[in-house]
Amino acid sequence: MLKLNVSNLHKAFFDFHTLTNMKIALYDKKGNAVLSYPKETATFCQMIESHPEWGKKCCDCDMAYFEACSKTKQEIRYKCHLGLSEAVVPILDDDEILGFVMLGQILTEDSANETRLLLKKRLCGEFQDITDAIDDIPVKTNSEIDASITVLKSLATYFLSNKWVAPLKNEFITALDKYLDENVARTITANDICTAFHICRTKLYALSKEYLNRPIAEYVQDFRISKACSMLIETTKPITYIAYATGFSDYGHFSRVFREHKGITAGEYRKTHKMR
Repeated sequence: MLKLNVSNLHKAFFDFHTLTNMKIALYDKKGNAVLSYPKETATFCQMIESHPEWGKKCCDCDMAYFEACSKTKQEIRYKCHLGLSEAVVPILDDDEILGFVMLGQILTEDSANETRLLLKKRLCGEFQDITDAIDDIPVKTNSEIDASITVLKSLATYFLSNKWVAPLKNEFITALDKYLDENVARTITANDICTAFHICRTKLYALSKEYLNRPIAEYVQDFRISKACSMLIETTKPITYIAYATGFSDYGHFSRVFREHKGITAGEYRKTHKMR
């Protein structure tokens, strides 16, 4: 999920469309549509997407290029399965994909007439009144499309730098807590977390500062102590067992860290809270 400044994004999308007469859309990193302008899809695409079979082909086509863009982390210009020109640009935060901005639903001037004839031949038998919709598909030169992609790349960077598009705080914390819970019994390094989340150390430290308000190592240790507290209250497991089960290499280290965090020993904590 993404944290969005919707009003500013909408204004930028409106301005982009005013200049280019091209549809612009924002997707999250999983390929889910988030925001677009115009909000309504072009009549031709509306008709295609309303058809179960053809609509699935549209979705599969989009997802294939989102996946390709995720791998290359570069913009991709392509023609969809029906021959319309489109482009997808990644929104990158320290080499991590946050989402995509996309333009499309247009024909190129050098092949517009040929593509329209092919579309009518393929689709008129399945769709009533699609001829006018095909004729209404916007046409642009290759130079205009390339220039629009350049603007789109600049917008993607601008959205990120101004925090108009940002990762949702709760999503990062929830995912991190899930990872820690599943791995709490073993040693967890910053490199382990970077590998699991497909991010670099610089990005991890930045996220820790922004969302956790503490270094990642401190957050991991706090998580271990919190997990130990839950086990002390909810189970009758020996404290030595709990120490190892929450990732401490020896009981003495666990005891020192627990007292530093809670001001009392683990045994006293269990006794106090069991009485409530």
